[in-house]
Amino acid sequence: MSTYKASTSKTAAALALAGAVGATALAAAPASAVPAAPAAAARQAAGAYDYREVFVPSTGGVTLDGNVFVPRGKGPHPAIVFVSSWTLEDHEYIAQAAKFAEKGYIVLSYTARGFYNSGGGIDVAGPDDWADGSKAIDWLIAHTPVDVERIGFAGISYGSGISQMVAAHDDRVAAVVAMDTWGDLVQSLYAGETRHMSAYALLAISGRLTGRLSPATDTIINDFGANRNVPNLIKWGAVRSPATYRARLNARRVPVMISNAYGETLFPPNQVIRHFAGLTGPKRLDLSIGDHATAHLTGVLGVPSRTWDDAHRWFDHYLTGAANGIDREPAVSSETAWSRKVETYRDTASMTTGSVRYGLAGDGTLGAVRPAGWRKALPAGRDSGATAGVVLLSGGLQTFGVPNATDTAKISRSAAGVWSTPVLTAAKRLRGVPKLDLTVTASAKTGTLVSYLYDVDAKGQGRLITHEATSLLRAVPGKPQRVPVELEATAFDVPAGHRLMLVVDTKDPLYGDADVPGSTLTVQAPSTLDLPLGGR
Repeated sequence: MSTYKASTSKTAAALALAGAVGATALAAAPASAVPAAPAAAARQAAGAYDYREVFVPSTGGVTLDGNVFVPRGKGPHPAIVFVSSWTLEDHEYIAQAAKFAEKGYIVLSYTARGFYNSGGGIDVAGPDDWADGSKAIDWLIAHTPVDVERIGFAGISYGSGISQMVAAHDDRVAAVVAMDTWGDLVQSLYAGETRHMSAYALLAISGRLTGRLSPATDTIINDFGANRNVPNLIKWGAVRSPATYRARLNARRVPVMISNAYGETLFPPNQVIRHFAGLTGPKRLDLSIGDHATAHLTGVLGVPSRTWDDAHRWFDHYLTGAANGIDREPAVSSETAWSRKVETYRDTASMTTGSVRYGLAGDGTLGAVRPAGWRKALPAGRDSGATAGVVLLSGGLQTFGVPNATDTAKISRSAAGVWSTPVLTAAKRLRGVPKLDLTVTASAKTGTLVSYLYDVDAKGQGRLITHEATSLLRAVPGKPQRVPVELEATAFDVPAGHRLMLVVDTKDPLYGDADVPGSTLTVQAPSTLDLPLGGR
């Protein structure tokens, strides 16, 4: 069977998608900032490259659906392989692929196995997906004038994780750009031994609707939903975590650029920051305000984008040797809420230059000391009204300047512990990971605590800064225990005249809790909150 598709139906679909992309981009940006729609760009650069719809044969008789841009100039050419996101297909990157092709790159995009016209079953970035990436390289070598020393992998979300895994297992990958990615899949979906049920439901439902789960994946998804076979779930997730294979990436010093969001509800920032910190080769981390994929959407649509511009510069330097300076710039770029100012740092540790410790008090204050002798009983399984928001939506709106806001007066004090600082006389620049050290007495063997940190104005309107859920799965009823909680990393300026508010309750719709009906979790002294300070 030919690896080139004779059918024109998908080519027509590609052109229709390109036109829609262009129209959407036009509506989303000022006229002066909008490039030609991808289809128009392709016509303008008709002499620059050839575009073809292709089949990529892989292991187990599986065929991957794809498309390829091949420059017409004399090769060999550097190449980029784009792997599709969860529930999407190979035309996802067509606007960016055209831009790279105009610069002389071969660009192959393929639909991950199990989705749409690609065969096989969804393996969730497992060994079959790594093999697919290697087969994509084999296809490039067999069918295009590719420079085998200059092949990069890239993707958003699902494609980003697969890209890292292929690079860890195939020495032919010379550079990676991973957008909205994960380092530790277990921590992404089970941090604090708490199931991230909204994220799970979104992935499970959309995967079943748009793809075909492999039998093993179907079992894992069912087990996660039912909260059973947890040790096997953890083992399965570790196999699919780039951090597990970080030593392989480090041994070859693979240049890895990661671009994620502070408000991620699918792959929260702490786990990916830890993964990034452990990389020892050339690396870059862009952190933006928003949620999963929202910071990269405009670039996919062909509109100018800071993070996509960095992706181009990354590949230009590490695949073509362009002296664009990205290798000499600070490794970390961090966007601050709500100024949108981008700060740069040599590494993630240097974002935090100091800290302040607050003690939780029985009168509901956050103070500089650690008061003793107080207790606050929280009813298990009761939602106080404090909320982490709606998966993807609440965080995504922050990309466009809409905070996840709550009227803090409506938070139930009978269902939550609420502690506030006095009105701040000077702004506090939070940079890094806020940490709670709670003392908790549970009346049952299990339970869940959800902690929220708010920026509260004079009218009592709170903007969510960060949060985290933590479950107690081995509590001794009646016995106090220390419960350390790392809230998700943030870059947030709290203005003078506002207050900081900490809320702790036992239930949030984003999470699957371990609460026992009728039980309580009592937060008591000594309990403290450490806030990371920094910024410029």
